[in-house]
Amino acid sequence: MRLRTQITVLGVGTALLVTVLAALPLAFLIHDHAWDEAQQRATYAAQSTADYMTAASYDQAHLASYVERLNRRAETPVTVLEPGGRSAGARLVGERLRDALRTTRPALGDGDEDNLGTVSRPRVTSTDGARLVQIFCQTRDGEARIVAVLEGTTVRSRIRAELATMVGVALLLVALAWVAAELVGARIVRPLRRTAATASALSSGDLTARAPESGPIEVAQVARELNALATRIGELLTMERENAADLSHRLRTPLTAVRLAVEALPPGPGRSDLEHHVAAVERSLTQTIRAARRGDREGLHPSCDAAAVARDRASFWRPLVEDQGRSWEVTLPEGEVRVRLAAEDLGDALDALLENAVAHTPEGTPLAVRVRGDASAGVVEVLDQGTGVPASALVRGRSDRGSSGLGLDIARRTAEASGGALELVTTPPWHGVRLLLGHAPD
Repeated sequence: MRLRTQITVLGVGTALLVTVLAALPLAFLIHDHAWDEAQQRATYAAQSTADYMTAASYDQAHLASYVERLNRRAETPVTVLEPGGRSAGARLVGERLRDALRTTRPALGDGDEDNLGTVSRPRVTSTDGARLVQIFCQTRDGEARIVAVLEGTTVRSRIRAELATMVGVALLLVALAWVAAELVGARIVRPLRRTAATASALSSGDLTARAPESGPIEVAQVARELNALATRIGELLTMERENAADLSHRLRTPLTAVRLAVEALPPGPGRSDLEHHVAAVERSLTQTIRAARRGDREGLHPSCDAAAVARDRASFWRPLVEDQGRSWEVTLPEGEVRVRLAAEDLGDALDALLENAVAHTPEGTPLAVRVRGDASAGVVEVLDQGTGVPASALVRGRSDRGSSGLGLDIARRTAEASGGALELVTTPPWHGVRLLLGHAPD
């Protein structure tokens, strides 16, 4: 998961967690507050009716008109059960009527303490999905009962509306948290991406690339350290090139003098041997200098087509192989075999292996170069039908055939540099070396 996505998920997840933890008690609070508020309104409507009935004389028509007017304005219908069985206002039927009539009258007194008359304190009962708020009062005709009905559907509708508002606010807060997390993630990730691009450019050999030192303090510090590292790498590579050039100058001058001295010797077997050794030393020197300059030449992510390199080196060696009367087998795939090596390094390894095969087998011995690719590695084989390569020849600098012993070591280090390995092949009549080369990254 990307860093920016992780920051966004963390911010939104935290916001969701806090919102849920806050919403649960708030939902209960909204539920209780809605019922309490509705009950207060019902109580107020019932008390207003009781005050009206106890404040002064009234007749049945005036009371009915008053209660009707009150019910039109209020959300809680009020019913007045007068002495003698008369009623005014909303009609009570079924369970609600029976529950109201079963309610025990509390002791009468000035329950609302307004000096308007003798009334009881409110009594709340639940029945048939509603709550009944009842108040008893003493009138000139006897004891009256005022019942205010608090409908559950009305309260629940109000609760749903308030919960919907709360959910909308919660979603808005989560959306704001998501926007804030995106902005913070972008502020962190953007300079990191530029720093990563700079590192990629450096690994490809662009030593002039520098990362912008911006963003949060820690990210800017990473960029500063990377820039300092790039500067130091440039200094070290410059020093390496200077040392390689100095080494080349220091060694080639006396080597040229040795070659001239050898050429001045009379013709003979001794001169031929010395010329061969001087040529071997020159090749080894050239390979050493190339190896020293490999990092500057190819960067950290080299790649090449092993089939194309093998085709090129086979063409180079073909004239010599045909002059020595050797049969020559070159087996290459139709497509590319991309390996994690520079073409020049793989060519040097093939040259070293082919040179060994030509130098250490009699003329007329068949040779073969085979290239194939599989799921794990690219495979390059240089084979001959000679006596084979002894395992001791893989030790650096050791050879039982009078050579420097560096050819196989160069091939081995080349294979290992790609993430692969070198193996000896002994499948009569063919013997030789197999290079297992790591695939180039996409």
